[in-house]
This record gives sequence, structure tokens and C-alpha cells, in this order.
Amino acid sequence: MLVMKKDTKIEFKRVNADISVGLDKHMVEERKALGLVNNTKQNSGKSVFQIFVSNICTFFNLIWVVVFVALIIVGAYSDLLFMVVIILNTTIAIIQEIKAKVTVEKLSYVTAPKITVVRSGREEKIPATKLVLDDIIKLGAGNQIPSDCILIEGKVEVNESILTGESQAVKKTEGQTLLAGSYIISGGCYARVDKIGKDSYIQSVAVQAKKFKSPESNLFKSINSLVKYIGIIIIPLSGLLLVSNYFSPGPNMHNWNSAIAKTCGAITGMVPAGMFLLITLALSLGVIKLGKKKTLVQDVYSIEMLARTNVLCLDKTGTITDGTMRVCEHFDFKKLTGIPNECIIANILNNQMSNNQTSNALVLKYKKANDFYASYNIEFSSKRKFTATYFDGIGTFAIGAPEFLHTGTLTSEMEQLIFHKQNEGKRILMLAYSPEALTKDELPYYMEPFAVITIEDHIRKDAIETINWFKENDVKIKIISGDNPYTVANIAKRVGVEDADKCISLEGMSIPEVEKIANDFTVFGRVSPEQKHALIKALKKEGNTVAMTGDGVNDSLALKEADCSIAMADGSEVARNLSNIVLLDSKFSSLPAVVKEGRQVINNVQQSSVLFLMKTTFTILLTLVAILTRSLYPFSPGQLLLLEMFVIGLPSFILAMQPNSELIKGGFLAGVLKRSLPNGLMLFFNVLVVIVLNKFGLLMAEGEFETLSTAVLIGTGFVNLVFLCKPFNILRVICVALSGACLLGGAIGLGGDFGLTTFTPKIFLIFIILIGASIPLHHFMPRLSDLIFEKIKNIDAKFKLKRQKRKEEKERKKKIKRNEIVLNDTEEE
Repeated sequence: MLVMKKDTKIEFKRVNADISVGLDKHMVEERKALGLVNNTKQNSGKSVFQIFVSNICTFFNLIWVVVFVALIIVGAYSDLLFMVVIILNTTIAIIQEIKAKVTVEKLSYVTAPKITVVRSGREEKIPATKLVLDDIIKLGAGNQIPSDCILIEGKVEVNESILTGESQAVKKTEGQTLLAGSYIISGGCYARVDKIGKDSYIQSVAVQAKKFKSPESNLFKSINSLVKYIGIIIIPLSGLLLVSNYFSPGPNMHNWNSAIAKTCGAITGMVPAGMFLLITLALSLGVIKLGKKKTLVQDVYSIEMLARTNVLCLDKTGTITDGTMRVCEHFDFKKLTGIPNECIIANILNNQMSNNQTSNALVLKYKKANDFYASYNIEFSSKRKFTATYFDGIGTFAIGAPEFLHTGTLTSEMEQLIFHKQNEGKRILMLAYSPEALTKDELPYYMEPFAVITIEDHIRKDAIETINWFKENDVKIKIISGDNPYTVANIAKRVGVEDADKCISLEGMSIPEVEKIANDFTVFGRVSPEQKHALIKALKKEGNTVAMTGDGVNDSLALKEADCSIAMADGSEVARNLSNIVLLDSKFSSLPAVVKEGRQVINNVQQSSVLFLMKTTFTILLTLVAILTRSLYPFSPGQLLLLEMFVIGLPSFILAMQPNSELIKGGFLAGVLKRSLPNGLMLFFNVLVVIVLNKFGLLMAEGEFETLSTAVLIGTGFVNLVFLCKPFNILRVICVALSGACLLGGAIGLGGDFGLTTFTPKIFLIFIILIGASIPLHHFMPRLSDLIFEKIKNIDAKFKLKRQKRKEEKERKKKIKRNEIVLNDTEEE
């Protein structure tokens, strides 16, 4: 083999190391020096450079730069103070996003997969990225294959759906290739690393194929829609307003400096820049706070999806139970002469390459033995629900769920025993026998029942409290398990799951049948991986936001389908890689804290965003009035600063910190617009009154119009803030008090810089009247807003109905035409 190093070709000899010895230290160091290391580390998040670029090179920042340059050109230097706020916003956003990135990377390192490697005759666990070419590795069920390997001992079943899209298990035996990115379903083996890093097959197919999918965030879509709509509005309105300002009658007619400054004021008002900072900050802080609570968030928007969750699907094992099991009872019904059933079980366990919690419990009870020669073995898999071994000269024995062992009709004694134990919440395993040999991975036609083993799951101490929290917070619980439904239902009842008696077995059900009954039951037993996926899909179709917890290989399809997927750190590598959120302490009780954090972030962002879009709504309406009446737009950027800093900016960040665990309802954008419209109308109507007063010559003294319009804008904004903070608590009282103090201080100390230059008794009286009138109007405006949105909704529904009727009419005409053609052809014949 030729290896390139510093533009030099070096001859390198491959090694077929013995599986019991592996590579020695010298061989490992030689490969490291040549760069033959499995460096497949992929950063699915943003790099630091990308964080800088994404926060600086935005559509709105481009607008700010244009406004900044325009104001410098016309010499309006006093209006440039807004750039300090913009620079601070951008800087804070970058810092917080980098901090969140660092937190995620530290936690990701903890959950990074470790691979068992044989080196110098010893087994050790190392990160997959430190494997070298020709390393001997040991793989078992649940392991994700770290690089392309050649299987050299053992046999496994592999899921290659990540590479091929097919979820059917693929059998691999000695000499065959194991492809990186696929994962072991059952069995165990030793394999030699054949290709590393970018040479692996998965790198040529899809670098990020094995990573989690980004959640379909309502918040993310709303932000993008908002940017698009504001972008569509702002460009034509700015152009029209500039022309209108230039030609507006008055002392500033045909004055480009005044026209540009006032147009820049309108642009500044239309852009809700701080809102995007607020969202970035809130989500980043959420990631950091959850990191401190030992929760890895692999995508910031998954916080929102978990917060919106109203259906939580749990796998019993690892969530309600802690995954540990113990054998409770053993009932013999028959046995071979001279061979105890316990001895048979010990020999079956000795031939299992893969381990799981069930086999560990059996080993603890029966140990392992090597008394008989096994010529064929079927490893356990979640799909088969059994394991089987053929012992030469004795026959085939299988251990598994009774309904999967071809045992035919059981005796009434066995049926009663199984039914009774299942109702106690016990798992049932059966030992069955056939004298026939195993020749392929299927059981003989008939297996005779020999023994029944009962196994008990250990329920988590915190399961009852956690389930109760979800009930109290309007989240439905669904239990999806591969176990018997009655066993699972009994455990679900014990921990307080509502409607746990609504249980069903999905054994033998088709996917369409599963989708039909998804919403009718609470506990689903004997569920295959494909059926889990179908259940999640069906629940989502009904308009639910579905979260799914999983820790095993068999959960992978469902985890990828869920709106938010959650894995335990002690679960399989596959589950951790596919999940949006990983609970590093593997505690089910950690989940409510994650949901609370998500709800706090999204609810508070939704409430605070009302303040930002209030200003945007007001500015768009006022701009339209200025264009239609050919009036000079009344505000320059400097006049808006007090409103932006102390009515919107500071309060929004304070309000974003308050506790809020209410279930999130409705879309982000629709909810925010519905609440911001009445507040925007309040600002608009009061400022419109000032404009009308000025038109009729009631504000004659120099600076009166500018002072009153700015004061009314700020005062009305403050009243809106007060009403938004109702009902009051300590944090909201502090928010209102701090906002009022800052506004008063700014108006008194630096009023001239913000357009507050002429406070006469007349101005003060009009100000008091208008602000006083705002208070009763606050009870009317939300109703007006509801009427407007209802009207829009009805108009939209009518348009949709018309489109549907037109579509149906076209289909009807096409059908008539097809029938006429068929009729004509028939007549011709």
C-alpha cells in the first residue's frame, strides 16, 4: 500500500493481526505518524467563523449599514446612536452562541462513542476517532460501526438503513464487509479496520447521514417568514416614503437631508432587530442552562419542539423502569432425561455473542456453561423476540416470548400461569424444545414448551412523580414497548399513567391498521421498529407535537420521525446519535426540567416579541399614512431610541427570564401578530392625533410637534408595556418600575438628544389627555384585533373553498371528457 506524506509516497505494509493480540504499540504509533487514523469527526453545528458570519451578514444588518451610510452623507450625526445598540446586539448574540457551542461540544465529548479495541493482547475502550488502520475491534448489539471493517470472527445482523434506506436486517459472516454508519442489531464479532476516515463508504454517500435530523421548528419557520415579509414591505415603502418626504409641503420641502433622515427613522422603526437577538439569546441561554443540568441539546430549536410537545411516547425499558431486571421464578413443565432445564439455559447463554438486560438477568440466575457442542445459533433480536441454539445430538432449544416460539396451543395450566404473572407486571420467557436441527434463522415448525421463566423490571423511584408532572402539564403519555401489552399496562398503572387499561398488542398488524388505532390506545405491546415509526407518524398526522424517548437500536426509526427525540446517555450509540436531546444522567426525572426550560424560553420569547412587532406594526401604518397624505414622516432614528431601549429592549430581556411552564398553543407568528396589532394600533392612533393637531395649526411653536409626537409615542408604549405585564408579580413590577425610571431619567437628562426639546404646559396637557385615553382603549383594542384576524381568517377560508371548488370542477370536467372519449371509441368499434 502506498501512503502520501508531505508530497512523498511511502511504502506501507498492511497487517492481519491475530484477534487475541491485535496491533502492538509500535504498529499503532507508525499508523498515527502516517495519518492512518479514523478521523471522522464531523461538526454538525456551526463553526466559530460561521457564527460570526451568520450574525454579522444578515439582511437586517445590511439595512442598518445602508441607513448608517445615508445618515453620515446627510450629516445627521446625532441620529447615529442607534448603531451602538446594533453593535452591542450583534456582539452579545455572537458571544452567547459561541458559549452555547462550547457547552454542547463539551457535553458531546462525554457522549462520544467508545469502541472496544484489542491492542498488545489487551482489550481497551477508546474513542472511535482514535482507531487506526488494521485495528482489531470488538462489536456487539447496539454498536454503530465506526469505519469500514472486515468481519474476521463471529456473525452479526446489521441494519444498513442509514446507507441504503432499507431497514431489513442484513446478515454478515466471516470475510464480509461491515460498512461504517450501519449498526449491529444482534450477535457479536471481531473485525479488522479496513478503511478509515474519508475513505469509508459512508463518507462518499452522505457525511451527515447518521446524525440527528433538525426538528421542524415553528419558531424557525416564523422567523424566516418574518424576515421575508418585512423585506418585501420595507424596500418599496422606503422608496415611496423618501419621495413623499422630499415633496411634502412645509419648511423642509425639497430638502434631501430631511427626507433621508426621516426615511431612515421609518426604516429603523420597521425592523424588529432586537427580537432576533432576544430569540438567539434565549435559546442559547437555554442550551447553557440545560447543559448545567446534564442535558445535551444537539439543536437549539429542539428546545422549542419539546416545549410544544403534547404527546410523549415512552419505551417502558429505560424510562419507567431503569433497565435492570431480575429472574423471579422458574416453572418446569418438562425436561430431557438427565439434563436439567437450568443446564440447557446456561449452555444457550454461553453461545450468545450479544448482551442485553434480559440476558444479563438470565446469566445472573443461571450462569454460563459449555457442556454441549452448539453447531448453530440464532442471536436474539427485538424483531424475532427469541434466541435459539442447536446442540448436536440433543436438539434445538429456544428462549423467548411464548407467542413467538411456535408452541401451538398451550395447556390451560400454562395459559393461566402466564396470564396471572403478566397481570402482576412480570415479563414472561419460555424455554421450548424441538428434536429438529436448525439450518437457517427460523425455528422448527413445532416447539414443545419445557419451562416458563418470569422476569421483573425494576421501576424507577422517580417514575410516579415524573408521570404525574406530565399529567398536570397537559402532556399525554403513550407507552410503546416490545413486551407483552398486559405486562406493560400493569407497570403503567403502577406509575400512574392515565388510561393504562387501554392496551393492545400490535403483533401481526399491518402498518395501515396500526395508523388507524394510534390515537385510540395508551399502551402498545409487541411493537416492531416499523410499527413504532408508524405510531409516531400517525400521532403527528392528528396535529400532535410528538416527543419520543428511546435507548435502543429498535427505537431508531421512531426517533428520526418524532418532532423531538430524546435518548438516555446509557442507551445505544445509535439512539444518542439520532436524538435531538440526550439526558446525560440517564434519568427520566430530568425530562420535566427540560420541558420547563423549553416552555419558559418559547412562552417568554413569544410574549416579549409582542413589544418588537408593536413598533413594526405602528411604523408600517404611519409610513402608509405619510405616503398617502404626502406628509413628512415625523420621526428620525434618534427619536425612537428611548422607546427601543427602555420600553422594548430592556423589558423584553427581563420578561424573557420569568418562570413560565404553560403549554404552548398555536403558531409563533400568528400568536405574536395577534397580540402586537392592538398595541401597534394604540401607538398609531395617538401619534395620528398629534399629526392631525399639527395639521390644524395647534402646534405652532418650534419643536412642539417633534416633542409631543415623541413623548406620546414613548408614553403610549409604556402604557402598552404595563398592560402586557399584567397580572403583576415581583419580576414584572421591577420591569415596569425600571422602565419608567429609565424613561424619566432619559427624558429629563438627555431629552434634547431624543427629540424632547419643548415641554410647554399645552404640550404636557395634551400628552396627559392622550395617555389617559389610552388606558380605556386597551380594553377595546384587543377586541378590534380579534375582529380583524377573524375577518382575515374567514376571507382565507372562502378563498380556500373557492380554490377547492375550482379544482373539483376541473376534475369533474376531465372525468366527463374521458368518459366521452371512451364512449366515442366504443361507438366506433
